Amino acid sequence: MNITPVILCGGSGTRLWPISRKNFPKQFLNLVGDSTLFQQSLRRVIALENKDFKIDEILIITNENHRFLVLEQINNMNLTVPTRILLEPESKNTAPAMTLAALAADEKNPESILVVTPADQYVKDLNKFTETMHLAIKAVIDKAILTLGINPTRPETGFGYIQYEGDDLIKNVLSFKEKPDLDTAQKFISQGQYSWNGGMFILHSRTWLDAIHMGNQEISQQVRRAWKDRDFDQWFERPNMEAFQKSPSDSIDYAVIEKSQELGLSIKLVILNAGWSDFGSFIALDEIEKKDKNGNIFKGDVVALNTNNSIVISSKKNVSLLGVDNLIVIETSDSVLVVNKDDAQSIKELVKILEKDHQSLLNEDRKVNRPWGWFDVLKISEKFKVKLIQIDSGKSISLQRHYKRSEHWVVVKGVATITKDNTSFDLFENQSTYIEKKQIHRISNRSDNPLMIIEVQSGNYLGEDDIERLEDKYGRKN
Repeated sequence: MNITPVILCGGSGTRLWPISRKNFPKQFLNLVGDSTLFQQSLRRVIALENKDFKIDEILIITNENHRFLVLEQINNMNLTVPTRILLEPESKNTAPAMTLAALAADEKNPESILVVTPADQYVKDLNKFTETMHLAIKAVIDKAILTLGINPTRPETGFGYIQYEGDDLIKNVLSFKEKPDLDTAQKFISQGQYSWNGGMFILHSRTWLDAIHMGNQEISQQVRRAWKDRDFDQWFERPNMEAFQKSPSDSIDYAVIEKSQELGLSIKLVILNAGWSDFGSFIALDEIEKKDKNGNIFKGDVVALNTNNSIVISSKKNVSLLGVDNLIVIETSDSVLVVNKDDAQSIKELVKILEKDHQSLLNEDRKVNRPWGWFDVLKISEKFKVKLIQIDSGKSISLQRHYKRSEHWVVVKGVATITKDNTSFDLFENQSTYIEKKQIHRISNRSDNPLMIIEVQSGNYLGEDDIERLEDKYGRKN
């Protein structure tokens, strides 16, 4: 059987703020284990291939902001399975993303079976996951969608629920219930034959394309137009922006799954018992990580006395606790979050308040990844900004200029090849150069080792959008 794994990689992970940010969300973070959640999702779908199941290709659906994070994390894995990265011009929820994947797979091999999973989930038992997926894949027929459900362990209000019937491994789905209140969730669990909705689907591409055309014709038409007029470059495929932006925003569940009867679809359920978590909040760590004798989970530089049942993550500074209980404390370079565990699901509401006056705290941390490396903002004031910049071996920033700021560069490690207007020269450790406003410039690292530079910006405006890219091998625009 031929399969096409589809990894939906567009979530923002706001309930994991301040670790998860808009430009560096939870799927790209190493939260548990030795790799990121996105990389773990790739390893899981690759493990599905054996003598009976052949992967045609892996489709990754993400967006412009995350494209180089995806590319970097794929490259770090040295994959042998072919992958394609499809970039959504705008976030439109999962139904348009699924339609893009189905169109891409249908062109490659109309008989291949889509195996759709989110990029931001954790699964403890890979063998159980593989066994369950193989069972579901074998059960796929035309006009049928298999979904994976999770046996609920608590009356969770942040998940959708699936009502089913039957004691066989392949169960009939009766209904979907989206994020009930606490009383309703408790009733579901006491009644039995309800599972959490794991957001994983197995189906033929043609089944989805027919279903979305009937369930939401506007999504079907606009995404088809966007796919037909797509652009390509070395790494990415970009559906037409104008057509895609006209598509309604809707989820897989609302657009198709909950309309299954009127669409003539058969929805089947397979229970996944593999230590699953959607990592929707910091509370997920309670079910995954080992705790100390007082029920605590500590990561980073944490000192505690008379502290119980708490989760503490420190990224930069020491966090010390005395005589506290049931807390979540998260320290990053620019923010500290302290929340009672019982209110962990409300972090999303806190983020809405932060949006008004602290938007920059939601977009990215002080350390920002770029396709050529990264920079870390060491100090920022009204008239100056200080960065530590790393440029990876063989990489370079774009040929660019700024209109509102000047820059002073000091090489602290490695050798920098500097372009200033029509001249080019090398800078060695402890050497520096000055870039005036409007001066065309570029830094390149032609060595085999990382290059590190201290950059001091000065001017009346220091925003990252003060940049004109004249040449950029990564396909970025202004």
